[in-house]
Amino acid sequence: MDELLYWLPDGPAGWALVGVAFLALAWWCVRRLPGKLFRLILPLLARKHGWLVKTGPTVRGRRAAAADDRSIPASWEDNKLPRTHLEVLGEHRGYTFHARQQRTRVTGATSFEHGGHSYRWRYDYVVSLAATSTPYDGFSTAGVSQAVADRRLTLYPAFLEWERKIFPLFDSSSYSPRKKFRHGGGMISTEHQGGRLSGRTLLAHLDALTAAAEK
Repeated sequence: MDELLYWLPDGPAGWALVGVAFLALAWWCVRRLPGKLFRLILPLLARKHGWLVKTGPTVRGRRAAAADDRSIPASWEDNKLPRTHLEVLGEHRGYTFHARQQRTRVTGATSFEHGGHSYRWRYDYVVSLAATSTPYDGFSTAGVSQAVADRRLTLYPAFLEWERKIFPLFDSSSYSPRKKFRHGGGMISTEHQGGRLSGRTLLAHLDALTAAAEK
């Protein structure tokens, strides 16, 4: 007990420092933990809402596809998208949506100790909503060969086509965050560079996209 008391702060200034450290830790947990833990709780959230989910350092699939691969119709079961950290395909308030988060290794500050650059992971995501049942007038789903009763799977190629032009923008030094949704061809989406999805963030995006689609 005496050893424990020895480590307690001595005086108001010491307790003030402890309070500041505690607040800093709490702020970090609130800001960072939801995104870091999202991949772990996503399967539970998906079962609750009936969503389809793929997670992993690179999302698993039977066929790896390049970012601009348009040679075959994309399918949820077959596609393995480069750099993709997680994918969610589902419905929200009657609208089909797709969320994709990718991670990219980027150069950080120069490390003088090791004589080189340091590296970190940057996370980016796009959440897209099909505002109509036939985005692009059905063009992007025309090549789906199997008979698909699930509308989510039918629209999956259209989501990939829509997002195919967005994700490369995150790697541009001239990219600037958008204050408004992207929309066109029956699609509407929101995006974020340098941030992770969480359960609360995803649901908030879906509510906002649904409201915009209903206007």
